[in-house]
Amino acid sequence: MPQERKVLIYGANGYTGKLVAGALARRNIPFYFAGRSQDKLETALEVVRERHGGPLDAKIVTAPNDPEKLRPLFEQVDVVINVSGPFMQIGWPIVATALEMNCHYLDTTGEQDWTNAIKEKYGQAFADKGLLLSPACSYMWTAGALAAEVVLENPAIDSLDIVYQIDHGLPSEASTKSFLRMACNDVSQYYLELNEFKAWPNDEVVQAVVPHRGAVVSAHPWGGGCEPIWYRDDPRVRNCKVVTAIGEHLVAGIVQAIQAFNEAAPGMSQEQREQFTNQMGDQMATGEPPKDQLDVQRSVIVCNGQGRQVTSQYVMNLSAPYSWTGEMCAEGAQRLLNGQLKQTGFQPAAKAFGHRELITRFHELGYCSALPN
Repeated sequence: MPQERKVLIYGANGYTGKLVAGALARRNIPFYFAGRSQDKLETALEVVRERHGGPLDAKIVTAPNDPEKLRPLFEQVDVVINVSGPFMQIGWPIVATALEMNCHYLDTTGEQDWTNAIKEKYGQAFADKGLLLSPACSYMWTAGALAAEVVLENPAIDSLDIVYQIDHGLPSEASTKSFLRMACNDVSQYYLELNEFKAWPNDEVVQAVVPHRGAVVSAHPWGGGCEPIWYRDDPRVRNCKVVTAIGEHLVAGIVQAIQAFNEAAPGMSQEQREQFTNQMGDQMATGEPPKDQLDVQRSVIVCNGQGRQVTSQYVMNLSAPYSWTGEMCAEGAQRLLNGQLKQTGFQPAAKAFGHRELITRFHELGYCSALPN
């Protein structure tokens, strides 16, 4: 008997959408491959088929991100995976319709302000319905939360300092636009200090220390991360900072782009600012990058923990960030379909599905280092 099709990917024809689809196919999970353009969806699904090397249980559906058009699609599924961004610009109808149609909602955002905004607007409503609202179900910013949860197993720890270090980073076009709108937005890019949000300067570069390198590496707040949002109302955590070392070749260019924005932005409306950052993203985009690889896009997440009388550190290898994002979304969907949800409402995947369970699973798949004994 065929398995019911209960998962929908929206924005599926993009770089990350194809990776999510491939990860669902490897788990034999039927899915809807959804977006706004039939031609683009057909082309993208053919790429997924070629990578998968076999038949797919996938169905293409088209709809604009408009609730009236989305309702008939979302009514048929239990899990919506949104991979269309920038999320703060176009994501609202998708999350609202998911709630209305009683769907669990996952997305792959890197946008701190979007994560906080849907938490405030929809977090309790999803919880009231027993549904999961899990933005950033992706390398950024789930990997840091997984490492943080390991550190927080020591109840004496109350402060987190997280570094993402990535070799040969290859941001997609959508990721570039999302990042630029975060870094150039004066209501984004926060860290948590004594339970209050404080803003990073958007053009700041910090020198980060990672234990496996002989020299410090240049890092950027990269939009602030979502870990400060995850832990803002967590009684275990008082302080949380996140920086990203994605490579000198990218950090230097990004800072130049931000400085150009800072010179041009005075007097602009918010809409004009977002148009400006989209244009910058178009200029910086070099087309869809190749699929990332475990031995090229190697990554290490370092989480330092501090308490009144103790310090701690957890170092987690987690490579091929985009491919892992696809696996994380598919793993989340599978666990939701299997009734393995641990916490409802607004939750990082690390809490929704259990950090030890996820780290163990992805170690088995070859993506990350094993848990400490």
